[in-house]
Parts: sequence; structure tokens; C-alpha cells
Amino acid sequence: MSDLIKINKIDLKILSILQTNARITNQQLAEQVHLSASACLSRVKRLESDGILKRYITEINLDRLTPHVEAFAEVTLENHSPDDFKRFDNAIEGVSEVTDSYKISGAYDYLLKFVCTDVKSYNSVSEVLITNGIGIAKLNTLIILERTKDFSGVPLEQLIEL
Repeated sequence: MSDLIKINKIDLKILSILQTNARITNQQLAEQVHLSASACLSRVKRLESDGILKRYITEINLDRLTPHVEAFAEVTLENHSPDDFKRFDNAIEGVSEVTDSYKISGAYDYLLKFVCTDVKSYNSVSEVLITNGIGIAKLNTLIILERTKDFSGVPLEQLIEL
């Protein structure tokens, strides 16, 4: 826990605003946190350089753009040496249909999220993963029927003690 970076209430407010609206202008952000534009920009730059603000991304509404299927896959590896995990991690990096990968505790080793054109294409991707020698013992698929809550930011105020 020695890598934790101390922030104050203004930094916390900046983070809260940016995680839900990364397109806000610096001037608008400065007004909302009651700082000058230059002071606000300095804080944002510091939060970036400290690695707290990792990236700015756009969430695309695929339902409005193209037919697709989303799935979670619970993965169990055959073996559990550090090299086995590294080999799996490296292999998954190259699979564009895998949008998220989490190493987890419990009955499975990983939870992956896939976005594919249809179930048939998901099946092809998962078959390649199972048969390409990266050490998958079991892959359990859960097709996402509907997203019932969109990401609205992490609860910073509940997580961070100032």
C-alpha cells in the first residue's frame, strides 16, 4: 500500500467529474471545482503524471451501430505456474474480441468479456483459444442478454479517505 498517492477534496472532485465526463473543458472543470483554469490544469496534469488518471476513452453504443453479441467467459487453466498465467495473459492481449480480462479468485482463474459479431463468431474465437495451446482446461460461457446498469464511475467518495 506504499504506492498510494494522497489526494485532497479538490482532486477527488476533479476525478469524480472526469470519470463521468472526460470531454469537459478545463475551463468548465475549473469552474465546477472553484479553481482558476491554470491551477485546475496543473492538478489534472499531476493526476495524469501520478498515474491516477490513466486514460480518456469513449464508450460506443454498439446497439445503435451494429448487430453483435457480448459474452462473459469463465476460464480455468490446466496448470497454475506463473509462466502459465503469463502465457495466457500474452495470448489474450492479441485477441481483439476480448475487451476485458480479469484474473479472479474462486472456481475459475479468469473472467473474460467478449464482443463478437454473432454467436457463431464467438464460438470460432473461443474454439481457437481452447485449441491453440495456451492451457485452457475449461471455458464456461455466459451470453449477455441485456445490460441493466451502465458504468457511472467508481464510488470515489466511499473508497477514498481524505
